[in-house]
Amino acid sequence: MSAGPSSRRLLSVDLLRGLDVLLMLFVNEMAGVTDTPAFLRHVAPDVDGMTLTDLVFPAFLFITGMSIPLALGARLLAGNARSRVVRHVAVRSASLIVIGVLMVNAEQGSAPGWLSPDAWNVLMTLAVLLVWQAPTGRLRRWRPLLMALGAASLIVLALLYRSTQAAGIIQLRPQWWGILGLIGWSYLVAALVYLAVGNRPLVLGIASIFLYGLFFAEAFGLIGRLPYLRVSTLGSHAALVASGTVVTAWLTAYRDRGGGPGRFGWYAIGYSALLIAAGWLVHQFRDVHAAFWISKVHATPAWCLISGGITCAAWAILYQLADIKRWRQWPRTITTAGQMALLAYLIAPLLLSLFEMTAPLTGGVNLYAALGDHLIVGSIRSVLFTWLVVWICGRMRTIGFEPRL
Repeated sequence: MSAGPSSRRLLSVDLLRGLDVLLMLFVNEMAGVTDTPAFLRHVAPDVDGMTLTDLVFPAFLFITGMSIPLALGARLLAGNARSRVVRHVAVRSASLIVIGVLMVNAEQGSAPGWLSPDAWNVLMTLAVLLVWQAPTGRLRRWRPLLMALGAASLIVLALLYRSTQAAGIIQLRPQWWGILGLIGWSYLVAALVYLAVGNRPLVLGIASIFLYGLFFAEAFGLIGRLPYLRVSTLGSHAALVASGTVVTAWLTAYRDRGGGPGRFGWYAIGYSALLIAAGWLVHQFRDVHAAFWISKVHATPAWCLISGGITCAAWAILYQLADIKRWRQWPRTITTAGQMALLAYLIAPLLLSLFEMTAPLTGGVNLYAALGDHLIVGSIRSVLFTWLVVWICGRMRTIGFEPRL
């Protein structure tokens, strides 16, 4: 079993995740730059199509699926009881959902209160980091105290939060679950499917097809909608994650049978072509119903399948370079972003809130936002911001402080 990917980390997965996180940080900042090219902007909700930016989120979902057999498989191989692994999955999913809801409300807070929306977001992010941190070295002994301080802070912040869209003592609402929340829900479904069937890629693929079926069932009114959580979105997002589990479950089973690791890259390319072809086929019915469109906003199967195929092809290339040819000298920015994706996602909006809070010191002008008035300057700004976020992540890891779910 020593050759199986569940017994060691695949560098190619970290690299792919890192590249995706870097792209996410960059395009998010380019959204606020004047005259940003269309391919770096999201497609409008009523448009059938996708851009490079619309590939970021589904790629992360697919990579999340790839990580499931590696992480959960390693836990099972280490002798952890299946019930214990299920609890781990449930806690991790709930954590992502809670953090996702908090971040969504940080974006929606607008009513007058004790704290400005930006101040609330900064304090909320710091509290989240205290609750979900895994310090190393001398900081480890302070973990219980730090978690208690973070939890108490989140309770106070929940009471202080005010929104024009809600009333009552607690005004936090899941307007939508946020990116992290959607990842949490889809991870929960796909991980439970994997724990139920194990490293059986064909069964995992069939489960993915079934989940896509839920999307169409809701789209055509065959099943009702759940409050706050659309079955169709959950089905297609979870299907995309499940399709990612197929790759590494397949690789595990392939290696267990003694297959040569180098050849598997071609199998992955074949699988990516199958996903893209399936997405293209579904899209041929686009004139029948919007459910057959390519749409990120509506999480359509065609968008998921094509995005999953592109992501799988990118991984196959990195797998050949990093894990087969053993190219290990990659830019630290990429590996850090791949290993600390959650922290990067938290740090970015925190920095933006801090920039906004400095506006009164500069005559009410957010200098960072003002740099986005020019395309070239704004592009440089976005690159530097991306680097800064990852640099901060690296420094936090160096001192032994980083979030861990």
